[in-house]
Amino acid sequence: MKKKTAEAGKAERQRNPSAPAQLRPHAIPDARFAMNFEAAIPEATRVLMHYFASLCRRDPTGVADSLHFPFASFERTEPVVVKRRQDLLKGAPPSINLSERPERFSDHDGYLEPGCYDTFEGVEILNASAICVNLSLSYNRYDRTGHHLLRCDGVYCVTNNNRRWAIQAMSTIFTPALALGIEYRDTIDKARRLRFDHCLAYMVNDEAAVWGPIRQYGINIGAGAAPNPRPARGSARDSANFSGGGVLWREAPDGRAMEFFRTEGVTSRLSVSHVTPETLAQGRIDFNAYRAVWPKTGVGHWGWVIGGASPARVIHASVDKAHVFQGAARFTTAGAFINDSLEVDVITYRKGRWGIAGIFGYGTRQDRSNDMTN
Repeated sequence: MKKKTAEAGKAERQRNPSAPAQLRPHAIPDARFAMNFEAAIPEATRVLMHYFASLCRRDPTGVADSLHFPFASFERTEPVVVKRRQDLLKGAPPSINLSERPERFSDHDGYLEPGCYDTFEGVEILNASAICVNLSLSYNRYDRTGHHLLRCDGVYCVTNNNRRWAIQAMSTIFTPALALGIEYRDTIDKARRLRFDHCLAYMVNDEAAVWGPIRQYGINIGAGAAPNPRPARGSARDSANFSGGGVLWREAPDGRAMEFFRTEGVTSRLSVSHVTPETLAQGRIDFNAYRAVWPKTGVGHWGWVIGGASPARVIHASVDKAHVFQGAARFTTAGAFINDSLEVDVITYRKGRWGIAGIFGYGTRQDRSNDMTN
């Protein structure tokens, strides 16, 4: 029996990504390693293009083939979770509903009219890992006579679940053609400030501010994370499931980074949580334990964690939603860069409150622990 178990473990290791030979013992496999882009980017792009082509053909089966289930979509500011493929085919969320007679606040809400067609505008790869790729896609919609109706700007989290790449979550912003070009400066400023304040809370030991004023109330969506092999340090509100992250940087110094790149047997990388003022007030954050992790990186001691550092930017913004590529950069007491984490945030404005409602594909662009020789 033990021999069979050992053989099964060996087979699983062969199917899951192997640690790069140059990966340092206390480091995260960052964007220098081909495991994070060589296969992932072509696969994710293929999936997204199949999704868009199916949408252009008004092919619901093709759209469903492009998705993982359960699947989540932000429709305007509301997160919608579709549990099963058959549920999607019975009644898709508005952004992918193919009804040509849409009505708002109905079971056939959507954005189509008879004879309209879509044109590809552009796609961008935002960040990538062996298990998750974030992309943005824009397309235009015209009526049957060629008049511009709408533009759709979306972000898509494509994940590798059990060796199959598909869209795990998405968010779209539809804008009437005549409303294009409006600059929502207040949306942009608030979207950036939320991430700044989240990191600032760690700098000033403000436990209540870590997530309290940051997260949106109601359903929150995380996409891109591997199921956490064991509970992370800190409270539930600081865990992988809550953040919707990927490799938690603070686990890497303990040599656990590769555990988060597991693909075999992982059927979903979607997390769904219901956030209230009460849930945000639960749990404790041990700031001393958090800072004690830093010397283990081999780069230096705690100094700064700054949200929204380069290459962060607002990708799309509207009157009530923003898609933002941002994260956290960490520095030693002397100001030397240690590592960064980047994600796509879906930020919504609901009932007078701005908050982060979705976090897609948290990953590491550069980890200087990989440059340390001891």
